[in-house]
Amino acid sequence: MGCDMKILDLTAGNRAIWYNKKNSLCTYLDKRESVKPDFVCNTCNIPELVGKDFDMVVFDPPHKNCGPNSNMSKTYGHHTTKEILETIEGTAKEAHRITRKDALMALKWNSADIKLQRVFDLMQQWEPLFGHLTKDGPRSQTYWVMLRRI
Repeated sequence: MGCDMKILDLTAGNRAIWYNKKNSLCTYLDKRESVKPDFVCNTCNIPELVGKDFDMVVFDPPHKNCGPNSNMSKTYGHHTTKEILETIEGTAKEAHRITRKDALMALKWNSADIKLQRVFDLMQQWEPLFGHLTKDGPRSQTYWVMLRRI
């Protein structure tokens, strides 16, 4: 018996969250060719070649404008706050377009710069179901949230 589940990692990077970095259930996207994704693309405009009817997407977008010369920017690229917000909104729409009804999204978010609720407000096609939600303290908070396609 095989598994027909299809997973799309929208921001694969070095696949740090994956136990099996070449999981056969997953298609890996990234805008950086250097990390060797299955498809190099901007997730605000996913090519038809990537496919559709995904059961789950994984989304770990840029979280913070760290400045163009920061270590984070050297590793992941520099993103302005405006670009981050546009990426979240555009990618949420594209993920909705290529997923099946009631698909799930695993979202990783750090609220150091932009609050989680603002992210949810940009993702109108996705309903937050559950996750690790705590009040922001003096240090930043990283959340994992499961959302459902609506």
